[in-house]
Amino acid sequence: MTGTGSLEELREREYLYRSEVNALRRQIYTGPVAGRSATLLGELARREEELGGLAAQRARAALRLDDELRGPASTGLDVDVQLRMTHVPTAICHLFDPARQPFVSVRVVNAEGDAIRRVRVTSYIEGYSARAVDTVELDCAEEVTIGQFPTLFSDRVRTITEMTAATLNVLVEDLDGRAEFHTTRVLRLLARTTAPLAVIDPSTQLEIDLSRYLGAFVTPNAGEVMSFLRDVAAVHPSRRLEGYQSGMEQVEPQVRAMFTALKQAGINYVNSVITCSPDDGGTRQRVRLPRESLTDRQANCVDATVLMASLLEAMSLSPAIVVVPGHALLAWETWRRSDEWRYLETTEIGSATFEEACNAGELLVRQYREPDEAATDLYRLRRWPLRRLRATGITPME
Repeated sequence: MTGTGSLEELREREYLYRSEVNALRRQIYTGPVAGRSATLLGELARREEELGGLAAQRARAALRLDDELRGPASTGLDVDVQLRMTHVPTAICHLFDPARQPFVSVRVVNAEGDAIRRVRVTSYIEGYSARAVDTVELDCAEEVTIGQFPTLFSDRVRTITEMTAATLNVLVEDLDGRAEFHTTRVLRLLARTTAPLAVIDPSTQLEIDLSRYLGAFVTPNAGEVMSFLRDVAAVHPSRRLEGYQSGMEQVEPQVRAMFTALKQAGINYVNSVITCSPDDGGTRQRVRLPRESLTDRQANCVDATVLMASLLEAMSLSPAIVVVPGHALLAWETWRRSDEWRYLETTEIGSATFEEACNAGELLVRQYREPDEAATDLYRLRRWPLRRLRATGITPME
């Protein structure tokens, strides 16, 4: 899909097309498995690609406009502050590496040609965070860019149940007392129960994929999850859960037992399709923690995926979270570090057999390009093995 126009026209075009794609998502993902034909899934995959092209076109137009409006501030120091996230994912931001995913980037240039400058950069979210501080020494005409992510106060974050406005302060000080730069930016703090699958980087107007951080919502050590393993073992033919200790043929029966136990517990699918808007900071989804899904006896696609992944990880199996545009499903490794995967459509927990749910998952995956854990394209399939997420520091949030 091609076309040009003003930023407002491109936003409107993307919004309307995204609405059409969301309607098709609902038709597919909330309907019966029998209705998910390869033709319909192929049409959705094609439209997702076109939507990605529209999003990229809108991002380029927004970036051009931003470049036209931006100007340097100079007091002997040229300072440029770039907010990298307008919507802060409070549930997972403690896992971010400021070097790779800074919340704010501050570029400082020593504009003087005859003096070395000692500069301190400080940032904090008023009332919600500690201060992030970096001190650098700049030679004549030297430039440095500093990325910071102030540490949020955990007790304050727990009080955020809905999206909340906050103020970021950025202070750049010359330690010799000759110059000072202080600015503020308005941002939004997302609720702790919000899983941000993507955020928009205002400096590039491109979406940053955060879907891997769904791994933080996989909580195998939660008491409710560990207790539910008794119900899983009770429906297993051998009444034992051994992970990969037995033969390869013993892996699938354990996954089947988990699926059966959840059905018997009355876990039902609740319709909640992932949506996003070019103006709201990216893609996000309210997520029940696994213990909450077990208590509430209901789950959407993401809820059910992190619940099942939690149970499989607690059983010493190797699950993966699979994300496609507007949807999530489960994968499990057929043998220890084999990198061979089976897929399960988690929305079928209340209405289909285990075989039907697996067939639906396999059919969906085939409609997208081969999954790639290193992919950055939000409009393709991404598979995030929990064993790899844990190795990169994405740990359970509780």
